[in-house]
Amino acid sequence: MNILYVYAHPNPSSFNSILKQHALDLFTKLKPNVKFSNLYADNFKAIADWEDFNLGEVEINSQYFLAQQEAYKNQKLSADISMELTKIAWADHIIFQFPLWWFSTPAILKGWLDRVLVKGFAYDAGKIFNDGLLKGKTASLVVTTQSPESAYQTNGLHQATIDTFLHHIHHTLRFVGIKTLAPFVIYSAFNLDAAQKEKIVTDYLTYLESLAENYNQNTSLKNV
Repeated sequence: MNILYVYAHPNPSSFNSILKQHALDLFTKLKPNVKFSNLYADNFKAIADWEDFNLGEVEINSQYFLAQQEAYKNQKLSADISMELTKIAWADHIIFQFPLWWFSTPAILKGWLDRVLVKGFAYDAGKIFNDGLLKGKTASLVVTTQSPESAYQTNGLHQATIDTFLHHIHHTLRFVGIKTLAPFVIYSAFNLDAAQKEKIVTDYLTYLESLAENYNQNTSLKNV
């Protein structure tokens, strides 16, 4: 199983960082193939603009996504985008780990989606959803929140479930053909005591082990 782990949190001493490190330790033990994109540590450029393309002024279309397609077709994407495309093409499963900021992803991860889900590589005319160019791949979200689980109910503080706030991310991934699995959500991450953190780490490792096990089982069935 080839796993791409896309991590978006700026604080190396955060609980997110602890979870990420436990995940990487588990992968070392289970020995799946893993590639890692640490967006903050890599200073990943979050803004989608014309600097993403090594195109001449005449070649740049007024629409970003069309210039994106042209650059991909002619191998003129910027080096950081090309590197991420190589990782995605290689991956069977993508894990996105991030804190929920203003009920969405941190800007750096939104920028990753904007810049890396390239027209011609991830989708194209008539090549969306079940026919998306990344079909056959799966993805899961690992998300921390500040509010408790009770706040993410239709009758709670935020008047909606966590699935509502994650829908646009899941929908983006499904648009390019990626099947999304149930997210792993850590509620009230700022207010956890040591015992609660320990349980969450255990649950997360079980989640990852199950992910790898189910993938291996499905692959074996396909090869029968």
